[in-house]
Amino acid sequence: MYNTSPTGPVFGQDHGVDLHPIAPEEQPRFLPVIARYLMEIAPSADQDVIKKSRRVLNRQDHRSFWLRNGQADLGFAIVLLLPEGQAELSDFTIFPQFRRYGFGRAAATQLLTRFPGQWRMGVSSASPDAAAFWGTCLSSMPNVAKVKTGAPFTACQSKSFNFWVSAN
Repeated sequence: MYNTSPTGPVFGQDHGVDLHPIAPEEQPRFLPVIARYLMEIAPSADQDVIKKSRRVLNRQDHRSFWLRNGQADLGFAIVLLLPEGQAELSDFTIFPQFRRYGFGRAAATQLLTRFPGQWRMGVSSASPDAAAFWGTCLSSMPNVAKVKTGAPFTACQSKSFNFWVSAN
């Protein structure tokens, strides 16, 4: 289970988000979290959650992070570093009880700035709010440019975004 400590976020005051790498040893804690997330974004997909969690926590081409405010886990993000030098935002979520407080935008800013360069991401068709969030978020970030909407990468997606992130 994730930590939602009362010493964590103070809504409306501090939208600071820190990225904390998820260690492979944290798989037992990560497994139920990613399982709920996958059911939210692709409820009809048949996915091996154990295999996916092992892959994103152990492979050298993946970077997995807890998104935190204070001691509270707000969500997680997974970045896939593609061979051609491009980064893919493979998975990103803010847990439901922390949505609509500005944490998603703060987390996206932290994450994208950490890996400047060309990015791509698919948007789940099961989450119309995600499409609106990413369209607004990407267009409002001063270090994000060349945002293009494209075709989905998978059958569970509604569209994709390609964009460039410059170093601050």
